[in-house]
Amino acid sequence: MNNSSSLKKSNIATIVICLIVISSISIGFKLSHVDFSNPIIGEDTYVYVLGAFSVINGDFSQPDRKALGWSIFMSPFYLLTDSTDLLDYLNITRILSLAISTVTIIPMYILARRFFDEKYSLMASCLFAFEPHLNYNSVLGLSEPLFIFGIVLASIFILQKNHNWYFYLSFLLAGIVWWVRFNGLVMVMILSIVFFVVYKPSSKNFLKYLVCIGLFLIIVSPILIQRYDQFGDPLYFAVSDNHFIGDAYSNYAVNTKDIEYSASDYIQNNGVISFVERFGLTGLHIMALDMFKMLFPYLIFLLPFGVLFSIRSFAQDKDYIKSIWILLLVNLGSLILVFSIWGDMRFMYHVFPFIIIISTIVIQRVVKYGLSTFQFSEKQKNFFLVGVISIVIISASIFTLRMNESDELLDQERIEFSKLLTQKFNGKISAGGDVLRLLTYTQLQDSPHLFKEFKTSTYDFSIGRDSDLFASENMLERTLLYAKSLDELIEVGKEYDLKYIAINKEQPKNDWFGYLTNLYDEGEKYPFLTKVLDTKEIGFKKFKVKVFEINYDKFITNET
Repeated sequence: MNNSSSLKKSNIATIVICLIVISSISIGFKLSHVDFSNPIIGEDTYVYVLGAFSVINGDFSQPDRKALGWSIFMSPFYLLTDSTDLLDYLNITRILSLAISTVTIIPMYILARRFFDEKYSLMASCLFAFEPHLNYNSVLGLSEPLFIFGIVLASIFILQKNHNWYFYLSFLLAGIVWWVRFNGLVMVMILSIVFFVVYKPSSKNFLKYLVCIGLFLIIVSPILIQRYDQFGDPLYFAVSDNHFIGDAYSNYAVNTKDIEYSASDYIQNNGVISFVERFGLTGLHIMALDMFKMLFPYLIFLLPFGVLFSIRSFAQDKDYIKSIWILLLVNLGSLILVFSIWGDMRFMYHVFPFIIIISTIVIQRVVKYGLSTFQFSEKQKNFFLVGVISIVIISASIFTLRMNESDELLDQERIEFSKLLTQKFNGKISAGGDVLRLLTYTQLQDSPHLFKEFKTSTYDFSIGRDSDLFASENMLERTLLYAKSLDELIEVGKEYDLKYIAINKEQPKNDWFGYLTNLYDEGEKYPFLTKVLDTKEIGFKKFKVKVFEINYDKFITNET
């Protein structure tokens, strides 16, 4: 008995050491993506940061396009410092998201134990810990790491036949997941299906399920009440009113965001077949392309075989395998409509754990059971696993080095450009590409009271749209206006007091402002546009941008 106990303790110690080593390597990958001396470029982070200050200031109003959970989680940590430097709070946010992503390696191991023994569960943890996209995302200060953490925990508790009360925790976590990201609502639907797959339909289990739903509703009721009070709809989400216009640009633009255009409106105008093509097949196509890219560098080789082996699996609980497929496919299916308008790979990051479980089946099948033509000895099995881990680390390292390589000079010029804008100009400005990416950071950094005293209910702040946060006579206010041509932009701009247009030399044609592509080279030909800033003329090497001021009197004269 003592020998058995000692062996068990030794085994646990080995697993703990392995997880520590895996986590340490993962942290190394994550830190390679971050420079704590520079601000975050992605603007979604600032919505969460301002939301955290709103919570600190006693205002729990819901942002119209973001869930509040990540901001609530961050807010106690912001109280640990009393800085007027926004960068300090951005770095706290980065550290928190990095830490959560790293800690998730442990739940990933536990989830894998529902399907594999210790050795292959550690392998699954490696696949998760070294995944380049997740590591890059973990230092952006976004809500995905916390969202993934909650989803993995909820999956662990629902896949537990040996305890007849763990599923209650799963539905509680589903409620918390909804607090973190609005599409977390899908999780309660998925868990409902998985519940009856794992525990089987019966009158007794149906009563337990009702209790689960009750617990879920208790957790999410503050969200529902707050959104009803703010927007008159407990399920309100800003893009839901005009999603079926079929253009993400119009969802965010000030002059079109309040247009109501439902699915029935689209069908009435274009027909059912067109609706299926536009919002079904198009979304599926874009999502499939992004999924293909997302699986690199190593899951792209494992997943196809994992799919085949999982269909005829014999080493895993069949109900659990069905459940993991439900968790994967329903999550992806719920995103088709989103991808039909707005393709962003990170919307799918929360399915990585399920993809990794399926991919690990390949490794287990080949190593542990062999194929019809060969079988490994115990020594060969260990060598093979070490080889697989080595390949994963090497491929992840190469991919990480090539992934979104930072350009120190370019980043510095972005910051300098934003400072120039805030110092020299006031009024409304519109720009495409990454021209104004750091404008919000610069304005908040220069005016600490704007973020330290921020309240969502006062400013209704949303990145990239009009906001009275910066609406004062001496501040530059960015705005997004829907237009299809320069003339249309000027016409709409007059109505919304647009004063400046900024254009990057590298402006992509498929951007929302693609119709302005030629403006960088030809802008000075238009009599109603006056060049007021050219970064090339002031010595910028990488960030080449021109800013034009609009003269509406000359535009009207030019038209006539």
